[in-house]
Amino acid sequence: MKATLWRQGVQQQKWKFGTVNKDDSPIGNTACNGPNNPNYIITIPFSDVFYDPQVPSIGYTPLPPPPQELMNALFSIDLYEVQQNVLTYQQI
Repeated sequence: MKATLWRQGVQQQKWKFGTVNKDDSPIGNTACNGPNNPNYIITIPFSDVFYDPQVPSIGYTPLPPPPQELMNALFSIDLYEVQQNVLTYQQI
């Protein structure tokens, strides 16, 4: 499995997090084989997902932004949990 994170103004990040790589490349000793592995936790600023800036050139006015305390918040996605959910639903 592969995850890619695109953020404006930041170089994209990529993770291979399956238990077997499709291209037969070695997994190495940092495989995504358990929860809470910092190599496979994606931390995303709340504002990157939920802030909707105004675009005056096209007349777009978004809803008001979230409260400031949420704009500075972060949330994390553990790719091991994603991997396990995908594997579970493949077996159904």
